[in-house]
Amino acid sequence: MGSKRMIRIYLKVILIGDGGVGKTTIVKRYIMRTFSSEYIPTIGVNVYDYKNKITINSAVFHASWSIWDLAGQPTFRDVVERYFDKARGVLLVFDITRRDTFESIPTWFNTALPHVHKAAAFILVGNKIDLRNRCPDCVRKEEGEYLAKNLSKAINFEIPYIETSAKEGINIELIFKEVLKLHLKRLGLLKKLLHHP
Repeated sequence: MGSKRMIRIYLKVILIGDGGVGKTTIVKRYIMRTFSSEYIPTIGVNVYDYKNKITINSAVFHASWSIWDLAGQPTFRDVVERYFDKARGVLLVFDITRRDTFESIPTWFNTALPHVHKAAAFILVGNKIDLRNRCPDCVRKEEGEYLAKNLSKAINFEIPYIETSAKEGINIELIFKEVLKLHLKRLGLLKKLLHHP
């Protein structure tokens, strides 16, 4: 049985969406494995550098992440645009319990699109699914999937919809692994890297 291939990769990923949707808690759950229910608005941007290993089939990716958690308040929208530059992954985050945050996703998407890397991977993230049973008008999974499908047409490439709970750690690892896979796929490198002898 052969040893797994090791590949080093650098990825700048931005998390965008309205304030209070859980962008910071997603990042902290991924990097620090912690959760806090206290809401402290992000001012401008918080940047986290993180290294880990991600295994895809027979390849082990030594990933160096630069994760940019951008402010969601309207007063900061013009400021944060310059932070989009050359991002290779974009997490479009909304809170499934607040429809207004879901309805603003196309605006965030259109704002980011001209500035990010041409092969950036986009993922639509519906956060706080641990609260779904308490919310009579939550955004349904089918609605998230429909929006993701429509956004995909703008870049002629798949934008998946993934539901998460930063509180319970549901699908947090998955969204970052998918960013890596989709970016390599957009570059046309995924199959080449996974099947290289």
